[in-house]
Amino acid sequence: MEAELMSQREIAQLARVKKPAVITWRRRHPDFPAPVPGNDGQPLFPADAVVAWLLRTGLGRADPDTLRAERSMHTLAAYARRHGGRRTIVVLGAALCLRHLTGQALPADPLPLARRLDPEDEFLLHELADAPEPTGLTQLVEQLIEGAFDPWHSCQFLLSSANRLGWPELTADGLTPPTVALIRRVADVPTRLRAHRTVTIADGNAGAGDLLTALVTDQDRDNLRVNAFVANEELARLVRRQLLLAEWPEFQFDVRADELNEEFAEPDLIVTRLPYQPAESRDALADLNQVEAIADLLGPGRTAIIVGPASSLVDQLRDGPAALRRSALLISGIVEAVVRLPGGVYPARPGYPAALWLLTRDPIPAAKGRVLLVDLSGRALDQSAVESAAEDILLWRAEGHRSDGHDPRTGRIVPLESLDLRRAAALRPPGPASVTLRARLAADRPALVGEVERRLTDAEQEAIQYAKEHGFLNTGAVQRDEAGPKEISCGALRTARRVRFLTGHRLKPEHVGQRGHHRVIGAAEVLAQESGRWMDRLTLAAQYPQVALTEPGDVVVTSVPRFGVLLDDGFSVIEFPASGLRISAGDPLTPRVLAALLSTVRNMARSPGAVRSPRLRDVMVPDLAPDEAARLDEVLRRLEVRELLLQRQADLLARLRELVVTGFGDGTLTSLYGTNS
Repeated sequence: MEAELMSQREIAQLARVKKPAVITWRRRHPDFPAPVPGNDGQPLFPADAVVAWLLRTGLGRADPDTLRAERSMHTLAAYARRHGGRRTIVVLGAALCLRHLTGQALPADPLPLARRLDPEDEFLLHELADAPEPTGLTQLVEQLIEGAFDPWHSCQFLLSSANRLGWPELTADGLTPPTVALIRRVADVPTRLRAHRTVTIADGNAGAGDLLTALVTDQDRDNLRVNAFVANEELARLVRRQLLLAEWPEFQFDVRADELNEEFAEPDLIVTRLPYQPAESRDALADLNQVEAIADLLGPGRTAIIVGPASSLVDQLRDGPAALRRSALLISGIVEAVVRLPGGVYPARPGYPAALWLLTRDPIPAAKGRVLLVDLSGRALDQSAVESAAEDILLWRAEGHRSDGHDPRTGRIVPLESLDLRRAAALRPPGPASVTLRARLAADRPALVGEVERRLTDAEQEAIQYAKEHGFLNTGAVQRDEAGPKEISCGALRTARRVRFLTGHRLKPEHVGQRGHHRVIGAAEVLAQESGRWMDRLTLAAQYPQVALTEPGDVVVTSVPRFGVLLDDGFSVIEFPASGLRISAGDPLTPRVLAALLSTVRNMARSPGAVRSPRLRDVMVPDLAPDEAARLDEVLRRLEVRELLLQRQADLLARLRELVVTGFGDGTLTSLYGTNS
């Protein structure tokens, strides 16, 4: 089999570094793989040797699993260039399925084994009979499994690489993992299994089977049945192979090249996507007719989750028949929740806004006459957003409308008569969507406003009391007649042992998170003047034994992407490209003064033609006399105290503004200003 070659840029992408790092590796490490001779242009290197070298040396920022997977990817790319991406994915998917069924490496000629295990040709026989280079399949399959640990994950890696291998149409309708996670949480299959002995799940537009397999993975297979419908027989066989690889017995699923029809009426749960249509030919009435057809298949208590174009499901409609159809669906009471999804939920179609409808035949009585409108369009669909939206939807489905019930954090429960259905207005929760509803109950908002007002009064009184005790602010600033202080570079301060330089460290992203024991301060934190990243102390001790923590009063500096200074509280980790300065004991220069002087330096930005920014050792600061440094430190201390008092009031005023605007916007608050009360 032809060996795959990589350029230096591709090696940098693989190792998650910049191209100059690869050039440095070639110069400093004699055992770096040699380029393949015969290439007159850029040097090319054998992919297997490069990956093996990266795994052996541990250089770069890519973890070993990613390196092994990418090694497989480069081998697959060479195979796909010879035989086409579509054929590569189909043939290797069939070979992986056969490898899973046998539980051992494939023989040199897998066709007799395929005839024995798939005599009716429902899964893989046809693909393997038409396979190019059948003798090389065993090596490819084993290499895939080595990178992904088992045939199931190997198949998922293969399908996720369809775009890179030359079959982009396969994953064009794939949803982002957070969107799939939201659908999985809303479907709540474990609860359905506890309530019913068996549950049947159907997907009327399964595509490549990504949504269906994500939904049924790690579920109780003994009590689940799956029905799927796809556009053609090739996709049907692909989805069947995925279900086999997910350990599903073949008698528990039925995948057909057909449309969702009454032959499989009354499934317990339908999860599907409406077929994509370009905006020029998109027909809202046709989309809503498909939604109605899906609703007709639902029996009492059955549910459907449908993802479709926002232009048809939630945006304002200008087509009369489509407006009437959407209005009829909403008035019928079968629509329980409407979710406007954020942009980009279809990675291959970033300009395709989408929405989600949750349908239930005969919902609980407390939900009748109302619908939950959720708007996620203005926020990132991260884990927090997924959990909040799923909690809102599940509690709404379980409780319905209650005056003392759950107050949704991502939307509003609205009566159907309050919607402007006649004019087919956009389906949006009332009130500004960008405002986060902080209170769990609307009745709590006046109490929250009163609490913030009380804290604001306390903050104002504290500032007044401080002014009474210390008088009005007076720095005693006067004109100086003497010559100004000389300037000294940070390098000279270091040479004189007045300061010590602290180096920043390169940290792997997976070792830094939102929780931990030590703050991580990099360039972004210095410029933002705060840090929200942390590192666990055990990770620090195990992975970075050479790292020394900062001390209180250390000054952290960065010149990338622009110059910035941060006065640290200590016990933090400095991340490259930031660095630090520590003042020696007994020096008249204080951390507060040094940070203030550094923040006033000029000409620290890198010019467009420069290779690097000015170095920290070349930064010039005034060399203040000991008494002047002490006076400046006292002035800065007094300014900081008053700044903290005012900042506390500013934060409370911003909080009060948010609560009041939220209350007025959603109709739960008013004000007595301008009245006689």
